[in-house]
Amino acid sequence: MTSRQERRKNDSKKSGEKSQTNWMMWGGAAVVVIAVVIVAFVALQPAEETGPIEESTLVTGGSYIGDPNAPVTLVEFGDFQ
Repeated sequence: MTSRQERRKNDSKKSGEKSQTNWMMWGGAAVVVIAVVIVAFVALQPAEETGPIEESTLVTGGSYIGDPNAPVTLVEFGDFQ
């Protein structure tokens, strides 16, 4: 059997490991809370207002598909050499 001193030594080792684990757990929780607060702060900021968007002109002489008055226009330039 183990002596009383050995049991006390083992108990003190276990409690030291336990307190270190508790500090690590609380530290990790604090980091997560701070990260959530920062993300929420950034996400809830009002968007910056931008000026009006300039409409561009289409290049003439190309081939077109679809409605020329569509709200979105996709232009592709390719060089097949």
